[in-house]
Amino acid sequence: MVPEHPIGSWVSAQTDVLNRAQAAEAIAHEKATSIETTRRKSLRAAAGGMLLASALLCGATGCSSIFNPSFINLVATPVVDSTGAVPSITIDNAPGHVPVIFINNAKFDQNLIDYFDSIGIDTSDPNLRPRVRVRTDIRYVNGNTITLEFIDGSAVVQNTVQTANGTQQNPLIPRDLLQNDLTNVVAICDVSRVQPGGGIDSQETSVEVFVPAFLKEIQIVVNDLVTTRELSQTVQPQFVPLQQDEVDANLNVTLLRNFDIRDAPVPATDLLCGSVVGFTLSGTLRLPFVQDELGAVVPGYLDTDDAAQASIPGRFEFITNVR
Repeated sequence: MVPEHPIGSWVSAQTDVLNRAQAAEAIAHEKATSIETTRRKSLRAAAGGMLLASALLCGATGCSSIFNPSFINLVATPVVDSTGAVPSITIDNAPGHVPVIFINNAKFDQNLIDYFDSIGIDTSDPNLRPRVRVRTDIRYVNGNTITLEFIDGSAVVQNTVQTANGTQQNPLIPRDLLQNDLTNVVAICDVSRVQPGGGIDSQETSVEVFVPAFLKEIQIVVNDLVTTRELSQTVQPQFVPLQQDEVDANLNVTLLRNFDIRDAPVPATDLLCGSVVGFTLSGTLRLPFVQDELGAVVPGYLDTDDAAQASIPGRFEFITNVR
């Protein structure tokens, strides 16, 4: 679990940001004192509502990711006109916020942890969890859209693998393992829809889990009544998009992949100023294992095993909460 941050620290951080924003606005609008005073009162009320809504979400999903000092990122800034008004925000709620939070509750399968331990990869991190990347679109009532990438999880990765042809190096450690740990933002109202995964107008899913191990695709070869195992290809560590199970016309599952059709990402809609949107990914990063061309049991699959290939990188559930 992510270490829990004290609620007091988070509230202090929010108050500090609020005070700095108010001071800057006061300098810019010294002649609009009465309007500015009213606006500050509204901002404090909105912040109080946001804290209450966050507390409600905390009860449902746990506080460790919500009460976090980084939970102050603004993806849009209100524009104040010459009268001190904010015309781009609904007047009744201005200024308001919609916090959007991503919580990574995924875990590693014990077999994969044991494999990493056996090849000398350190898995002792108490916060060890799969690296997850979720592209998220925030759409406003005026039609504007902002696209973000939430990324969270451990940067553990296998850098080399032994093959019949020698040692193979991992040619590239993706930048996403070393940069960007964005897990929450605060959007300025008015937000109409928050879409995790694919774009607003797309059915494509873009929730990705990083497969930190090399995968070997093994081919069974029979020559002169002698059966051998040969390496068809090695798939280097990389992000893999999660996919829904394949079903027939009667919704019977024909091929298990990563999401049950009831557990795939769905958007948050009908949002109001003060709503809190929470996305939670749960499940297990699990890889198939196969006996390779060297006789070792490693992550991988037979080239004829469609079910094993489809199962990569495991089974997951994506939950959307709005408070």
